[in-house]
Order: sequence, then structure tokens, then C-alpha cells
Amino acid sequence: MSDSPLIVLDHVSKVYGTGEVAVHALNDICLDVPRGEFVVFVGPSGSGKTTLLNVIGGLDQPTSGTTIVAGTDLGSLNENGLTRYRRDKVGFVFQFFNLVPTLTALENVELVADLVPDPLDARKTLETVGLGEHMHRFPSALSGGEQQRVALARALVKRPALVLADEPTGSLDYETGIRVLSVMRDVTREMGHSVLLVTHNSEITRMADRVIHLRSGRVAEVEVNPSPARAEELRW
Repeated sequence: MSDSPLIVLDHVSKVYGTGEVAVHALNDICLDVPRGEFVVFVGPSGSGKTTLLNVIGGLDQPTSGTTIVAGTDLGSLNENGLTRYRRDKVGFVFQFFNLVPTLTALENVELVADLVPDPLDARKTLETVGLGEHMHRFPSALSGGEQQRVALARALVKRPALVLADEPTGSLDYETGIRVLSVMRDVTREMGHSVLLVTHNSEITRMADRVIHLRSGRVAEVEVNPSPARAEELRW
């Protein structure tokens, strides 16, 4: 594995609006994120967490600065290049599962697998996240935690270098959310992926390799955790 960081943010800023109503969502962020880590972003509402995730995911472009992910300078890409980047290198997991209700769990994952050149086997990916026995069920027949694991399988089947998760447990109860995150961390670590996760839940930070605190669009603190907690060690 390369020693170079997976993500390099060099003086990245994002400003919405102009003049007196300009909002500095990101303010001169410089940050390196190593490969293979489970990284959690925390901070109050409006601190820039989701904006930063969107910039790294190629969903939004910074006003200034450089964003490099897996050796690709996102600022050098046109719209087609950004689409390929999002398709091939990034797996997205959101708070709301966004599954196609008329497709089974397997068909939801296969739908994404068909879009990329070298996907994982959809069935084996669902088995990896613990849904081998439920792959032929429709989303309406799955619990919230099971639906979020389908969403995780859908993200992983692309073999992404990076998984981005924005409040992925926000619509789940606490215990289910922790178990889903434990699966996400363990599976991505086994596959060699990196995970960047946004959350308001401070307890989740105990599972992270690295915790990045944002405040007013800036990196306020970076904590490195040498001994991340297992799910069973967290409070229920």
C-alpha cells in the first residue's frame, strides 16, 4: 500500500453567495487523510461537515484550493471526469437509504454493479454485510438496519477507494446504528477501503481511527485514536 495520503486538501475554501451575504462554509482547510482509515468528522451544525464531504466526493466544487483524492486532482476534471470519479472511486452512504423500492436487495446492488468496469460479485457483497439470507427481499420487507446494509453493499460493490457516509445512522435507533457502523468499519477495513463519516453522535467517535473536529468551516482539532472501540464496548 502506498504511504502517500489518500486525500490531500490544500487551502480549500467554499463560499456561498457574494458580498454581505457570503457564507464561508469551508475556510482555508489544509488536511491529509491516510489510506485505510475509518475517519469521523464532528462539529456543530453549520461547521462545514457535509460541505467538506461533498467536496471530497466531487458533488460540490470548492471556491479555492486543491482537492486531491487517490492521486486525482478533482479541480482538473470536467463534468464527465467528475462523473467517472464519483462512479469509479467513491461509494456513497446517506442517512436515507435511497433504495429502489421495486427492486430486491440483490437487484439494488446489481444495478450499481452494472455501471462500473470491475465490480465485486453482488451476491458475495451482500453476504459480506450479513444479508445473504435476505438478498431476494424487497426494501419494504427489511428493517432499517438491513436497508442501510444494502446501501453499504451497494457502495462497496464498486470497489471504491473511498466510502463517504453522511449521518448514515440518523434514521436508525442507537443500537442498530452502532451495529451498522461496526459492519461498515470491519468490512471496509477488510477490503482495504477508507471511510469518511459525518455524525453528530459523539459516542461513534470512539470507533474511529481518526476524529476531525470542524468549527466555523475550519479544522479545529484532529484526534488520532490508537485503540478504536469495538461495538460491544460502546454504551447501549
